[in-house]
Amino acid sequence: MYGVPADLDLTRFIGTTLEQICIGQFQINFHFCDPDTSISVGGRWVLAGPDGVVVDESRENSQRDAYRIHALLEKRVVATSIDPPRSFTLRFETGHHLSVLDDSPQYESFSIQPGDIVV
Repeated sequence: MYGVPADLDLTRFIGTTLEQICIGQFQINFHFCDPDTSISVGGRWVLAGPDGVVVDESRENSQRDAYRIHALLEKRVVATSIDPPRSFTLRFETGHHLSVLDDSPQYESFSIQPGDIVV
């Protein structure tokens, strides 16, 4: 585990809109309205609703009947927070919170572009 750095700058996401979510076998990618701004997650992620209840989260495809992460599409990021070295969170205008966790001791958990930030 590299750990989420205490000085991770997420300000580039504030005010941006999530335009695309790409789902792969081992990764999920979030692409924002700035064409160069994205987050690729190969580790754990959790989407909580405005009430804090988990709406969707990473899990094996065989354990899933549907994704609900689409609730974030076309929604704007209004705030960010970090919980080093464990995670960072994007809060959306709907009140949803997307948390990305660094929980792997041997694999990359996520990367942020631009900036080539890899954790």
